[in-house]
Amino acid sequence: MSSSSGPEAAAHLEVGELEEAEALEHDPKERALGREPEARGERGSGWVTAAWALPGGLWLGFFLVAPLVFIVLVSFWTYELGAQSGFTTNWTLENYSEIFHSETYWNNMLSSFYTSVIAVVACLVFGFPVAYFLALKVQSLRMQIALFILALAPFWTSFLVRSVAWTYPLSEVLGRFGVTTPSDTSVRLALIQLYILFMITPLFFTLAQVDRTAIEAARDLGGNWWSTFVAVILPQTLPGIVIGSIFIFVLTMGEYGTVLVVGQNYIQSVGTIVNSYVTNAVQYPQGAAAAVLLVVALIVGVFAITRFSNLREEL
Repeated sequence: MSSSSGPEAAAHLEVGELEEAEALEHDPKERALGREPEARGERGSGWVTAAWALPGGLWLGFFLVAPLVFIVLVSFWTYELGAQSGFTTNWTLENYSEIFHSETYWNNMLSSFYTSVIAVVACLVFGFPVAYFLALKVQSLRMQIALFILALAPFWTSFLVRSVAWTYPLSEVLGRFGVTTPSDTSVRLALIQLYILFMITPLFFTLAQVDRTAIEAARDLGGNWWSTFVAVILPQTLPGIVIGSIFIFVLTMGEYGTVLVVGQNYIQSVGTIVNSYVTNAVQYPQGAAAAVLLVVALIVGVFAITRFSNLREEL
């Protein structure tokens, strides 16, 4: 009895599993929970996502990608003095050759790079304590928002107005130290104040998301403030540091408005060089080539900054 009941029970189990599988296959309610409709839903959601992304994609394509493509094309065209637009569509590499052999351009590129690095480091040093205080020391959410809006208040005005407002105080303060004409120092001080919020904002939001239980655990294990900061807080705020550094580096590297206003034509940058090609000499192909090389330098700089953090995994 026991020897025959084993195979018979196994056969009954196999038949039962087959019948259950067939019932699931023909039951529409069960199929709704199966893989086939799920795959169909994924395909449908892909079309919905594409439809939602289409307006934004068209906007970015028209106002961001198209101008960049046009600038690259113009950089290969020929400058002609008598042409109505200032250039003809004859392809040439002379524009890049002229920029590559321009010592003034590369000196200003290097100077702008130094200015951007100084601005990034200074904004991080001065902005981190502000963001740290707002996110971790102020316990009331309402007070956090109020203080953040207070820090944001100067940025409700145009950056050009703020640049003009900084011209006289900087000249007066630096004049007391014997600096009678605008210098790189005055321009860099103005840039730090003008762009520091681009460091405070991402730092504030990343610090606000720091795991408080991890901080308490580090303290319970005997860690002091510095060891807790290095082991717990800093790794979690690294994405905010990287994002703020990218913002400030890109914005200050190509800056020319503040350099013109605060520098008062005594100071030049790579941005003012590009601007002079377009506005003063009306040499659009040379200006486009200079702008393309600036964009390439920005891409290299952003890539170098992002090497310090894997934003996809840490955000």
